[in-house]
Amino acid sequence: MNCVEFRRQLAIDPRATAGADSRQSVAQHRAECPRCAEACARALAFEDDLARALAVAVPEQLAESILLAQTTAERRRRAGLRRVSIFAAAAVLVLAVGVVGMRAEAKPLSVQAVEHLESEPSALASTRPIPSALVVRAFAARHVSLRQVPDAVSYAQPCPIGEHRSVHVVMRTAQGPVTVIYIADKKAATSEDFDRAGLAGRALPAAGGTLILLAKSRAEFDHIGDLWRAAIAD
Repeated sequence: MNCVEFRRQLAIDPRATAGADSRQSVAQHRAECPRCAEACARALAFEDDLARALAVAVPEQLAESILLAQTTAERRRRAGLRRVSIFAAAAVLVLAVGVVGMRAEAKPLSVQAVEHLESEPSALASTRPIPSALVVRAFAARHVSLRQVPDAVSYAQPCPIGEHRSVHVVMRTAQGPVTVIYIADKKAATSEDFDRAGLAGRALPAAGGTLILLAKSRAEFDHIGDLWRAAIAD
């Protein structure tokens, strides 16, 4: 056996080159070659150091501790995912509400008022005057006070127009019903006439809000507008 073969065997299994049952050629070469014998001694010393380093006592209940740590980490991971999901859902909800609110607010008050009137056809079906106390109650629900109640009111409800605090009123006139919608939390800058969905309309400032009048014609708008401007307290 030459040095290359001995070193190859030493790299494979150092103890096989030093044991009593090592092959004769290996043992003979170690005895005849001082450098290979020195290399064998270093390799065996390293093997001994490695064995001592690995001879660490296994803590009691090691397996249980590892399983507990894994279970705890998995629970924390799942809890974190749930929190992320909740926050994401909340963010989506806030965004959706904001988008809906922006879309509603993007519509002019006149458009929102006509859409609301179309969604409540029963309001125009009421023909008999209602007690003044019901009209006062409807406005009070929107935190609006009345100095007096105009005559011929056949319908009064605190209906929301978009996101606004508003009151929906119907008055009977010789020209037919006139819808009066008071937006309590947004004041028009000036009076403005408009036409929507076959209806004549007018938006005008009144106290701290906006009056919107809707009817087949504007014949009674001046008179009714003056009545409600005088009735709604500042």
